[in-house]
Amino acid sequence: MLCSKVPLNTGTSVIALVEENETTHIQKAIKVKTMTDPVDGTEQSELDRELCIKCVTSVTQDSIYIDKETSFPVHLFSGEFMPYKGDLLLVEYSMKTGTSNMDIHTVSPLSSQNMDEVCVTSTDGKTGVVESCIFFTEDSLQKPTDYTPGLYDIVNVVAVDSIQPHCSWRAVSMIPVEMYIDQAL
Repeated sequence: MLCSKVPLNTGTSVIALVEENETTHIQKAIKVKTMTDPVDGTEQSELDRELCIKCVTSVTQDSIYIDKETSFPVHLFSGEFMPYKGDLLLVEYSMKTGTSNMDIHTVSPLSSQNMDEVCVTSTDGKTGVVESCIFFTEDSLQKPTDYTPGLYDIVNVVAVDSIQPHCSWRAVSMIPVEMYIDQAL
């Protein structure tokens, strides 16, 4: 899945999240992001920094983990929301000399997308799905204080790349446009 609307051509610089089939050991790109501008205006060679895509494995009050041993402080994350397990992040890092440990410099969402007038297609307690592909959980959703997402509500959402069961996006913000009112009540 391409994370931006820039068409891919031979020679286009990309960064990819790759999954390996455990049986065949064949690798397949899950997400691909085109790299058109250097991160924060710096050249890679100038700082000997590299980019990679990582998936959040857990989040504590102070740290965000991208695997069992690798974490970074929450303050390094440049997004306007708290990452959630499964979110895909673009990590700028360098390797500590003489080790296999990463020095993480900046972290941001892999990509985000504004989606207007989309429909809540399922709800289950504090979780749900918008347009059958955007996962949300009220525990991490920015929304009006008095609003609880309901089935068939029409909403505007901001979503980020995420790996959730049957979904490739996670809503980080939701604002109701039109709420469905059950006529049977």
